Amino acid sequence: MSAFHRQDQALLRELMARNLVGRRPGGAGRWFADPALARLAGAGGSPAHLRVVESVLNERGTLDLPVIEAGSVRVDGAARRVCVVAATDIAADPTVRHGEMSTMFYLRDHVQCAGALMELFLRDPARYAAEGAVGRDLIRSALHLISTPAQLARFAAVVQRGDVGQEEWPHISLWFDDLEAEKPNGWRNKQDSFQMLAFLVLDAVDRGFVGADELLPAHKRFLRFVVPLLDAVGFPRYESSGSWEENAARRTSVMAVETALLEKIRVLAGSEGMGFLESGMDFSEKVGAMVDAGLREIARRIPFESPDYPPESIRHRKADASMVYVLMYGLPELLARARVPVGAPARPMTAREVEAVVLDGLRDLEDPVTGGLIRYAEDSYQRVNFHTYEVQATVRAIKRDTKADAEARNGEPDLDRKQEMRGRLTPRGREAAWIHPLGQLAVWAARRSLQTRPADPEEGERYREFAVHYLDRMLAGVTGENQWHAVLREDGGYHVRKVPPYRVPECHVTYRDDEGRELIIPSPHTPLNWGTAMLKAALGLLATDDDVPAFSAPRSEQGAFRRVRSRCGQHLGHHAHDAVREHPVRVEVGPEVGHAHPGEAR
Repeated sequence: MSAFHRQDQALLRELMARNLVGRRPGGAGRWFADPALARLAGAGGSPAHLRVVESVLNERGTLDLPVIEAGSVRVDGAARRVCVVAATDIAADPTVRHGEMSTMFYLRDHVQCAGALMELFLRDPARYAAEGAVGRDLIRSALHLISTPAQLARFAAVVQRGDVGQEEWPHISLWFDDLEAEKPNGWRNKQDSFQMLAFLVLDAVDRGFVGADELLPAHKRFLRFVVPLLDAVGFPRYESSGSWEENAARRTSVMAVETALLEKIRVLAGSEGMGFLESGMDFSEKVGAMVDAGLREIARRIPFESPDYPPESIRHRKADASMVYVLMYGLPELLARARVPVGAPARPMTAREVEAVVLDGLRDLEDPVTGGLIRYAEDSYQRVNFHTYEVQATVRAIKRDTKADAEARNGEPDLDRKQEMRGRLTPRGREAAWIHPLGQLAVWAARRSLQTRPADPEEGERYREFAVHYLDRMLAGVTGENQWHAVLREDGGYHVRKVPPYRVPECHVTYRDDEGRELIIPSPHTPLNWGTAMLKAALGLLATDDDVPAFSAPRSEQGAFRRVRSRCGQHLGHHAHDAVREHPVRVEVGPEVGHAHPGEAR
């Protein structure tokens, strides 16, 4: 027996001894870690009742989002203050280490949090005024971070040279001591993050949340680069690492975000103040053709993520939790409107029919034990015993081997090989069950309920019931008071620590000892701030839909409204642990930083 194995068995014995308190039954047969939430969820899902749940979770800090004062970056020749949402709590206990999660900012998490706060404000500007103010700060800060001279130079290089390597793409993961993005970041930058930001910005302008006159020249250059960049890399069939930041493939989820973005550009390019988006006389026709190509490619692939590889290929993927973006970015409505033949029947479908096909695929990923969603079948990231000495030694060896192979070839890391090795060399068993996709489904369905109810109240109510169902499942995953997990500390060792109570975990992970006994507990990366934002938005949208008129139509249908301005804080120094200063907003947005990112091991 190796020294690592002996250490792991001692770690598992302590974890199993401390986690003696089970989960409590709640509504609809679900099991909750928190008995109070079990009672609340079992009492119903009316708007009035959910306002009580929201109040309880606010008091407990469950819905707090940490907004970090991150210093400034130079944009258009001037220093611009930025504030960011990191991904997990490293400020509360600076001795806990999450690898790069402790030292990097991830654009996607930040954008999804900003979008959630925007939705709350647009739903009820009075109730969620503070969220609206912080949401604007987060959007403005993300624009600054993607529009530095180094970032814009990367956009220009991709446009000029075509599909370049991961390092040459605009950086969507930034070291806290290099927010200007001037240094290599060694990350999988080919994914969907800057596209999500561009869509959020244009959606915010379209719906009156941000004014077009607030965009700086550099911000406009970033947005103007979107179409030529996607054209240069071969949209819609170029390969991307996608939301899970692993090996590159032609991914339906990325195509969905990009197609929705291109359609937003097509619609807005001719509107007041948005002419900067256009380039060339045939711009509208070109973008329209790209949208059509994206819709047709997505339609033939639904409901699968990367089906057009041989089944034995590591790139082949059927069901994948990232397919939720097909729903969130409104592709069913776009496909129905364009009457594009969809799926195996190869016939035009209604939006509801497309939604049903996508949801059927996602249901294959539901974990019956925790109620969470696995990312995809045989996902090896945070699979059984991932957070142990033995498995982490294997992961480090794989990373060293991958790096050495790349250096020997004088090329980029072979991410297919790395992915295959991790799947083959780490223990097989239960995959991690993720929580944030439940919130994404709840938010999507809550918005659809609000959109469809005026014309079809029964349909609106069905969407609401769906949203409440997934909200309840997310509430079941909120951590309780007597859970324990293993975290890495500064000494490089795993230590058993009490799980932060009343928080949204990244996922539930499994431990299995030599006798085959299993323990399922929250991952070390708790809370996942992105997940918190999804819970906050789902609760807020469902808690206010009985007495507040929706305030989310495009600006062509709404008058301008008075903006509540806020100012984000100033400084996050070279190391998050040493220099994090929080910008709490209690309705709220509270205190933490780090990254519990749903991606590759950091």
